[in-house]
Amino acid sequence: MEPGMDHWLTQIQQKDVGKRLQVGQELIDYVLDKQKSPELDHDQTILDKMVDGLATSWVNSSNFKVALLGMDILSALVTRLQDHFKPQIGTVLPSLLDRLGDSKDSVREQDQTLLLKIMELSAPPQYVWDRILGGFKHKNFRTREGVCLCLVATLNIHGAHSLTLSKIVPHICNLLGDPNSQVRDAAMNSLVDIYRHVGERVRADLSKKGLPQSRLNVIFTKFDEVQKSGTMIQSSAGEQQ
Repeated sequence: MEPGMDHWLTQIQQKDVGKRLQVGQELIDYVLDKQKSPELDHDQTILDKMVDGLATSWVNSSNFKVALLGMDILSALVTRLQDHFKPQIGTVLPSLLDRLGDSKDSVREQDQTLLLKIMELSAPPQYVWDRILGGFKHKNFRTREGVCLCLVATLNIHGAHSLTLSKIVPHICNLLGDPNSQVRDAAMNSLVDIYRHVGERVRADLSKKGLPQSRLNVIFTKFDEVQKSGTMIQSSAGEQQ
């Protein structure tokens, strides 16, 4: 008889790093095999505990291999549950936002990939973005930068119509004055990418944000460069209002 959810919950909750690394792939196989794990679709209480354990003590682990494995398992759950994973999104986002600021490229990249997968399979992009706007004010500069990079990736995959950009642009404007140069650059690149998708409305909107004229001049010069380069995305239907 295959081990059930209770067994796997115990495996998730145990703290031994070696054992975690050992059982991780087995847990992924269990999650992805509907015949082995039919109760995943029905036992919400244990699923809640499994996801909470993965988010708080795997993704947040000081051992980066455990963190990566935790994201792999969550990714398998997203693949398996699709939109039934939606109730879990609020549980996993705080840990994913923190890990978006990890010092290791591999962790940051896998984190962003998982966020984008959640937007693709489990909930509309704006549903996720409403819950990660706090990342623009995160204490870790890499998380602030990472949220900007994730925004560009979201736009390129889903288009401007999938987001209510009027909720997001003010946060990006604040980051143009960030103490960290990487964050400032990422914020600027985000605005340029929004302009590529949406067009002149962005220029008009930014003029009303109270930004210093010198900063506006830099932004608008970059917009002009994009306009001349022929990389505007003309097919965009524009953003949600």
